Amino acid sequence: MMTLLNAYFAYDKNPAQAISSLVEERRFGVAVAGYAVAALCWVVFFWTGAELSAWGLLWRFAFFWLLEMTLGYLWAALSGLFLNFFSGGNGPTALFVVLGLSGFVQGLLLCFSVLTAAVPWLKPLAALVLVIVEMLRLVFVAVNTARAAQVSLGKSAAALCFALVPVAAGLFLCLGALGLVVAFFF
Repeated sequence: MMTLLNAYFAYDKNPAQAISSLVEERRFGVAVAGYAVAALCWVVFFWTGAELSAWGLLWRFAFFWLLEMTLGYLWAALSGLFLNFFSGGNGPTALFVVLGLSGFVQGLLLCFSVLTAAVPWLKPLAALVLVIVEMLRLVFVAVNTARAAQVSLGKSAAALCFALVPVAAGLFLCLGALGLVVAFFF
């Protein structure tokens, strides 16, 4: 916990140096914690007010955590491949840490979910808040990937977009296969 707080305050003082430090140290635990926060945010955002059992909540959390880490791993690997053409710096492990850290940005969804539970008339804004938070998360990833790889923001964004296409295709193929399995058995 102290590592996360120290990382937060270091990032607040000097973002470029904090990202470089976290990437060089390859803080796998911090990245995994970021993916866990992102998974928790997905579960709370989509199932606030639903009557879930403890098992159902844990199952959804485990599924989204695994999904976040798997997609983060694939996105980092493909982006790292593309970024290695432009820089000889950090590879996919650095990007995995940056993508994990972006899960903390998604904590804004958690705040919105708690606020929505208290003030129900804000619920129609959920889709807009989701889009804004995901855009903030992408900006965080692009800026900090540029810092970690020591490339321009344009090259960073191009690498992330290059890698997002196969990851999104894989996700849609998995969802399609899941739909076929569900349709076959039910």
